[in-house]
Formats: sequence, structure tokens, C-alpha cells
Amino acid sequence: MSIQEIGHYIFGINELGNKFRPSDWIERIASAFGSFDSSRRLRYSPSVMPAKYDGQNCLFVASSLATSNPGAYRYIMDFVASNQLKMMNPGKPFVPEPTFELRRVA
Repeated sequence: MSIQEIGHYIFGINELGNKFRPSDWIERIASAFGSFDSSRRLRYSPSVMPAKYDGQNCLFVASSLATSNPGAYRYIMDFVASNQLKMMNPGKPFVPEPTFELRRVA
């Protein structure tokens, strides 16, 4: 899977350097924008999904969400502001890291 979206990376650390709680906030927000497929598995939206940036867990929010769903974009940005979370907009496409690796068993 390859996603070529440019967007924001939101980290679970506030501006004072403290860890944001609850620790599963990334999954909570991402799952609110996801949907279930025919096999009842959660599929994250390409616009809002858990990600890793430099080894840190974060929430990726595509810049295109601002035009495709302005209410959702404003909700997330207000959440970031009210909780003083760190956010980056590196201007480079997001390509998700593989979540598992298939290995041949001998």
C-alpha cells in the first residue's frame, strides 16, 4: 500500500514535553474516521491514520482533508490546539511503514 498524501504529523507530546493521555488517542481519532470492510475489519481513512515519524507514533492528517471534509479537519486542529500537541508539516508524502513482516518458516 502506498499513499502519496502531504499532511500533518501530530504527536502525543504537548508543547511542555509531557506525554498526552490517554495513550490510545491516536487510534481513537483514526478509527472515528475509518470504516469497516466486508470482512468486518477496520480500515483507516487515507486522510486520517496512525503513523510513525522518526520512530514516534503519531497521527497523520492529510492536507486534502481541509477541502474534502472541513468540519473533520477543524475538529482535529481544534483538538491539537486545545491539548497543545506538537505538530509537524514536513511537506513530504506519507508512506506507511509495514505493520508486519511475512517470514518463511523452515
